[in-house]
Amino acid sequence: MNLRPDRLKAALEKGLAPVYLIAGSEPLIVEECRDAVLAAGQRQGFTERTVHHVDARFDWDTLESEAMEQSLFASRKIVDVRLPTGKPGKEGGKQFVQWAERPDPDRLLLISSGAWDGATRKTKWASTLAAAGVLVEIWPVRPHQMPEWVEKRMRSQGLSPDREAVTLLAEHVEGNLLAARQEVEKLALLHPGGEIRAEQVRDAVSNNARFDAFRLIDCLLAGRASEALRVADGLRRTGVPIQMVAGALYYQFAMLAGVGEALGEGENEARAFGRFRVFKMQQPLVRKALQRLGPTRLGRAFSALSRVDLQSKGQAGGDSWNTLDHLIVDFCAPRGAGRAGLAG
Repeated sequence: MNLRPDRLKAALEKGLAPVYLIAGSEPLIVEECRDAVLAAGQRQGFTERTVHHVDARFDWDTLESEAMEQSLFASRKIVDVRLPTGKPGKEGGKQFVQWAERPDPDRLLLISSGAWDGATRKTKWASTLAAAGVLVEIWPVRPHQMPEWVEKRMRSQGLSPDREAVTLLAEHVEGNLLAARQEVEKLALLHPGGEIRAEQVRDAVSNNARFDAFRLIDCLLAGRASEALRVADGLRRTGVPIQMVAGALYYQFAMLAGVGEALGEGENEARAFGRFRVFKMQQPLVRKALQRLGPTRLGRAFSALSRVDLQSKGQAGGDSWNTLDHLIVDFCAPRGAGRAGLAG
């Protein structure tokens, strides 16, 4: 079954499918749809969850073991598979098809992909998953659609913006939905339930915290560990939710993984940058990061973000900001000098 993102929550209230495939190049919407499935699963008694970040070295036998494993306490489990490039390969596609053909009421397979197109939708693994469960396709928000998206977001936060305020905010975020969410949440804190005019939007965006999540991203891509640690500390001290930071980082890591894999397969750099929506001003930083990083270190970064997510929700021990600091140090280390112990 195919569902639009805005129809997912209503469908979840009617019951859970055995398989969910959430795919598209808008990381914020992918994240929110994934969170909706996870929340619905928890309400339905799926108390366990494992997270798997797929890269070029991922062992697909792990997924087969998940399907066959019997919990000692007979608890229900969500198997959360993150597929940044949208390409599971031959072995991964086979595993997905087998899972879809043998649904288990105590195992919920949740796959989220950071890349999607019409050709991928027609593959056997994708069509089989869609037939066995739910496919949520997320297409990019086009520039002309951005004001409408921003206005809906603002109204969902209890705000009443005028047209000029919506237009100004849409222009300010330049198509970045994560940035738009951050600004809308800030406006909701500053003016709860209030009417929003352009002047209020202008004041809010001009008074951005000195240390923001997008500056952190630039520092990470450039490998500037000391500066990145200072930015992270500033985010923590100014009360920025770490979930928002982790979401912004996941988007960038998924983009890096996708571009790196595309280039490794011989794709033209300009085409790869265009397909994964790498802005022109960011392209030199992406090149620098790809020269420094490899699949193993990116895999550790994804694993660390998973721990940050669990720690921030009280589902794992340790401090989420401390885990972020360790991630930064490993991510910024020179080529060949990453710390293998990070993922432990």
